[in-house]
Amino acid sequence: MNLPRKRMGGRIRGQSPILAVILLIGMVVTISAGILLVGADVMTDAEQRSENERIEQSFVELSQQMSTVSMDGDARRSMTFDAGKKGAIVKTNTAYINISGNNVSESIQVGAIEYEGDDGTKVAFQAGGVFRETGSETQVVSAPPLNYDQETNTFSFPILQIDEESSLNSGDVSFRYKNSTPHHDSTYVEQSTVKLNITSEYCTGWETYFEEQTKKAEGQAIYESCSEGDDDTLRVRLGRMTVPEKTFADGIIAGDVSYQGSKPNNSDVTETDGDSPPKLDGMIDQMVSDMENDSNVTRLGSVGDTVPNGTYFAEDVTVDDDLTFDLEDGDTTLVVEDELIVDDGTLHVENWSQSESTDHKLQIYVKEGMHVKSTEMCVAPCSSGNVDSKQLQVYGTSETHLALGTGNTSFEGIIYAPGGEDWNKTNRYITNKEAQLVVQSNVDMVGSTVVSSAHLQSNALSGLYDASLETFSPEVAPEGYLFPPHLTYLNIAEHIVEVKNT
Repeated sequence: MNLPRKRMGGRIRGQSPILAVILLIGMVVTISAGILLVGADVMTDAEQRSENERIEQSFVELSQQMSTVSMDGDARRSMTFDAGKKGAIVKTNTAYINISGNNVSESIQVGAIEYEGDDGTKVAFQAGGVFRETGSETQVVSAPPLNYDQETNTFSFPILQIDEESSLNSGDVSFRYKNSTPHHDSTYVEQSTVKLNITSEYCTGWETYFEEQTKKAEGQAIYESCSEGDDDTLRVRLGRMTVPEKTFADGIIAGDVSYQGSKPNNSDVTETDGDSPPKLDGMIDQMVSDMENDSNVTRLGSVGDTVPNGTYFAEDVTVDDDLTFDLEDGDTTLVVEDELIVDDGTLHVENWSQSESTDHKLQIYVKEGMHVKSTEMCVAPCSSGNVDSKQLQVYGTSETHLALGTGNTSFEGIIYAPGGEDWNKTNRYITNKEAQLVVQSNVDMVGSTVVSSAHLQSNALSGLYDASLETFSPEVAPEGYLFPPHLTYLNIAEHIVEVKNT
């Protein structure tokens, strides 16, 4: 009875080596097939990367050929274009570029030439630039043809356009200039901020380009990134970020200076006859417009007599009691739509000094006017032996009225409110004086003031300059705003080029 079981067991033991060999062979075959498949995938990926690189370079050459044709006018050019096996698609309306400044607004539709590889990588020509899109990342392969000429203060943007929608296959491609549309209304933009809004599928590529171009300004030319506002929209403000050195080179600097009586000897006053420093009119107007209806900006009247660091807005401010700006925790910005009057009460800046970081500052932007009368507006400790005028900065427009006095008045800080034209208005605070700034009676001032015109009726015109300001270059614009560029001309032109296979 045990014999059958032995025979059964013998048959099982005899089959085990055969099964093992079969399984081993199966594993080898499976692994070998897997290696071949992976190898095939690797080769495909390598080939795709190589094709993408070839096509990128072909797109760069295409951009250069289009630029050359647009500049030469009637010239025709051709090239051998590589668009892979799938070819490229020519689209006429894929993006909007809006350029504005100094009452100019130009909205331009632009097209693109696009290639898409099997791996999802896109290479695109748009408005003269070449971009590569991989997943959620867009990079600049060849920069758009934006240019700023410092010698002529001209910003130029030749926008290369495509004649009509079509497709482009690999092979010979010809380029023919069709026509150009210069935007004459956008030529003269003296002292204006240039605003550039780009809505495009390749928005992050444009953003990367402007980030690289504005590294020295820490990217602040980008007013709103592609991910912050409207979908696929980049908002750029082009402008100078600081007041140039040597701007605050004397106690009072004005294009026109008059005196009550004769000019005193050894006065810290300079009358200029050259170009006026850039005005702040546009920037301050924009700040007021942005903040007056913004519920997220704190109203100055809601915080009491001691103001912590932050950003504040007020329609108008009258200081008839003590008002202290406590800067222990950071800088403070105050935007005043109408006027700032310091009368009887004091305005002090305190706790600004920092032992382990940059000293903090108060920046006041006032649109209509400022009058300090019979009181003091100064940086603590507000004594003649401790001058710290950099910590109190007042900025105004070319139309801002300014007055110090009458009565015993003390001011410590800088005032910057230049204007390029002659001031032909009576000062609103001290009557019968036709000047943007009027200093009258017993005024003790120290720091530096830059205005279009000044009338001085005071015995305290010497010793009022803070010599530490000679190389001072303040950052005039708070976060999100730009100092107007020294810009005279804005040249925008659309150049239409026919691109087709031959």
